[in-house]
Amino acid sequence: MSRFIQPSQYTKKFRAVASADLRINGITVVAGENGCGKSTLSKLLYYLYKTISNYDVLVSRKLRNDLSNVARFLEIAQMELFRKGINRQQRHEFQTEFRVLRRNLARKIIDEKQMIDWLGFVDRIVLASSLEKSFDKKGLERLMYIAEDIIKKIKINKNDINSSPFELVKTHIKSLFKEGFGLMKSRSTKLFKEELKNVFHDNNIPEIFDVFEFGQEIVSLNKSNLSIPYSIQSAIYIDTPMVIGLNLERNSYWNDLNKLLKQKNVNSFSEFSNIISNEIIEGDASVDESILGISDFLFKRSDGSIFNLLDCATGIKSFSILQLLLKNGSLTDKTLLIIDEPESHLHPQWIIEYARLIVLLNKYIGIKFFIASHNPDMVSAIRIIAEKEESLEKLNFYLAEKELSYSYNYKHLGIEIDPIFESFNIALDRMNLYGGEM
Repeated sequence: MSRFIQPSQYTKKFRAVASADLRINGITVVAGENGCGKSTLSKLLYYLYKTISNYDVLVSRKLRNDLSNVARFLEIAQMELFRKGINRQQRHEFQTEFRVLRRNLARKIIDEKQMIDWLGFVDRIVLASSLEKSFDKKGLERLMYIAEDIIKKIKINKNDINSSPFELVKTHIKSLFKEGFGLMKSRSTKLFKEELKNVFHDNNIPEIFDVFEFGQEIVSLNKSNLSIPYSIQSAIYIDTPMVIGLNLERNSYWNDLNKLLKQKNVNSFSEFSNIISNEIIEGDASVDESILGISDFLFKRSDGSIFNLLDCATGIKSFSILQLLLKNGSLTDKTLLIIDEPESHLHPQWIIEYARLIVLLNKYIGIKFFIASHNPDMVSAIRIIAEKEESLEKLNFYLAEKELSYSYNYKHLGIEIDPIFESFNIALDRMNLYGGEM
C-alpha cells in the first residue's frame, strides 16, 4: 500500500468497498458501475473533513441533543410552578432565562459558563418551589420518575445523591458537559464514528479508514484521536443540483451546501465566475436577501431578464452552484470539492465546459476535486484538458473492479483512461445483445 506526500486515504471493507487507496491531492476521478461504492467514498471523505473542521460545533450539537430530555424536565417543572400560582413577573423571568439558555446552547460553543448557567437555573426552580411550596407529593413523584428515566443511560449511584429529582438532573447535566469538554480536549475519534453510524444508518464502520498527509497518518478509526489536517480544511459535497434552495433533513450535506450558497458575496475569483457567466450560461446567479432575512436564489440572464433560479434548467443550476461558491469565497486551495456525477442533467457541450472548469479551478486556485463519474465525455474531457493545461501530475483516475459479488477494489490507473472506457463498452455489448449486431 503506497503512501503519498500529499493527502491520501485508505478504506478497507466498508459496504461495497473492498479496498480503496486514493490520492486526494488534485483531481481524483473514480469510475465504476452502479453500487460499487463511489458515493460511500464521497460521504466518508465529506464527513471526515466536516467532523474535523467543525469538531467543537459538533460536540456542542451532540450536547444539545443529549440535553433535550433535561430541557423537557425543566419545562414540566416550570409548569408546576406556574400552575401553583407564582406571579406573572417571575413567570416571565423564568421563561426568558430558559429561552436564553437554549439559544446560547444552539448558537455557541459549549463552555464552563453555560454549564454553570444550566445548573443555576435548576437551583432557581428549587428555590422558587420551596418559597412557594409549589410541588406537592404527586408532582414530586412524577418529576422523580422523569429524572430517573433521564439518567438511566449513565452511571449514577443514586444512593450517593440527595433523593431530589433536581439533584439527579444536576448530576446528569454536569456529566454531559464534562463529557463534552473531554471530547473537545481530546478530539476523540468517537465523535467521527458516531457521525458515520448516523450518516449510513448502520452500526458497522470501515474495518480500516486511514488518512495521510505529508506521509504522516493523521486519522485512523483504530486510533483514539483525530489530528488536524492542513492541506484540506473544508469539504463541500454536491450530489445533485436539484437541491439548491431546498431545506431538507434527509441529508445534512444538502443543508450545509445551501448555507454556503447563502453566504454574503465577497467577489472572490471573479475571473472564473465571469467564465461561467459569459462563456457558458449567459447569465449571472445571485442571492437576494429580503428585509425579513429570507434568501431567494436569482438568475439574471444576459438580456436583463430575471428568474427564480429554482425554476431554471438543471444545467444552469449546476454551474450556478459553482459560481455562487466562487463569488462568496467558499472555494480555496484548502477546499475539497466532492461532486457525484457532475455530468448529470448536462448537455454534452456543457459536460466539456464543466470538465474545463474542474481543471482550471484546480490549476489556478488549487481546489481539490473528488469526482465520481459514469460518463465517457466527462472522463476524457478532464484527461485531455488537463494535458493541454500541463497539469497531468495532479490528475488520478481510479476504476472500481469487482472482487466478489457486491465487493469492489479500486484500481489506480494514474492518467490512463483506456480501462475506464473498456468498462463503458459493457453498455455497447448489452446494446448488441438486446438489439442485434450494429
